[in-house]
Amino acid sequence: MKKSITSKSHFEQINLALAYVHNNFGANITADDLANESGYSIFHFHRIFKEITGESVNDYIRNTRLEKASNLLLYNQHKTIEMIAKDSGFSTGTGFSAAFKKKFSMTPKDWRKGGYEVKDSTSSSNGISMIEVDENLNIENPRIVSNQSIPMIYMRTYGYEDDMSFVWNHMHDWCEEMGVLDEPHKYVGLFHNHPSFIPYNKARYLACIKTDKDVFRSGKVGRCKVSEGKFAKFEFTCTHSTLYKLMHLTYMKWLPSSDYEVRNFPAYVEYKNPRNLLNNGILEIDFYMPIQLIM
Repeated sequence: MKKSITSKSHFEQINLALAYVHNNFGANITADDLANESGYSIFHFHRIFKEITGESVNDYIRNTRLEKASNLLLYNQHKTIEMIAKDSGFSTGTGFSAAFKKKFSMTPKDWRKGGYEVKDSTSSSNGISMIEVDENLNIENPRIVSNQSIPMIYMRTYGYEDDMSFVWNHMHDWCEEMGVLDEPHKYVGLFHNHPSFIPYNKARYLACIKTDKDVFRSGKVGRCKVSEGKFAKFEFTCTHSTLYKLMHLTYMKWLPSSDYEVRNFPAYVEYKNPRNLLNNGILEIDFYMPIQLIM
């Protein structure tokens, strides 16, 4: 019994560190910062962090930054590589290029020039595979909206699958027990990875319930906020697997011809028919891409 309670506590505290990384990845982040955020000694923090995430603290921070940078190199073509390196939390262009080449087996310059489309044994072994644009899929032009900050509770999962009903039913049952579903609420999926190169089984996804209810954190359930700002709002009717491809299409087809660039904040979706979400049916979705005007 004691071990289970301790495990819940670990998840709660490490969630604080993960949220800090994703909200501040462009800034200087140290293991000491994250240990303080989580309330652990630095020794225990390193051990517990790797036990829960499967990565060391430094690897997690670096991979998060490189994943963001790999997409910004394509989506924000008007920015120089040095600017993107800085936006992604790297202090020098040289350090960024070395880390990028180690992970993606090519320089940021080659990646931007089309290297991301090259499929070879090296990229496959690194788990890197560009999602192909499906020409049979179509997207309508989005509405540009300004959204306020959204308070949410969430359950984090590593791996976005064609069937997400298991995690959503777990989240739904927990919220039902806590009385969250008795008050106004919405079902939201938050994507920490841009849907271009990260395989489903490595995507960082948050199953969220939008609620103003003051609920205490409990084990794997944490609290977060979607920051206010401008979004491109797309409407889709699709399955989970098709959703990932449609999201990718908006970044690769709509964004480059628009007057906008992506902001360094996770994209999210609102599920308008949660019954189908819980039963892995056809989803009605509003997809929100975080954007800002190109200045």
